[in-house]
Amino acid sequence: MGDRKAPSEIGAYALNKAVEYADKAERLAGSSFTSAKDNADHIAIYGGLATVYADIAKAAALTAT
Repeated sequence: MGDRKAPSEIGAYALNKAVEYADKAERLAGSSFTSAKDNADHIAIYGGLATVYADIAKAAALTAT
């Protein structure tokens, strides 16, 4: 059990991943409608992953308090 992570470590990791996936979704969306349309599936996946990781970060923050 020595490798057990503290809630703050889990939260920090999850928050970093949420930002990473949100940034990927934003880059794929680009500045044009065509780019967003062509990458809609990937944008939805990255947006979903960002949401899941953000929820994990929130749960870790609640656990830490």
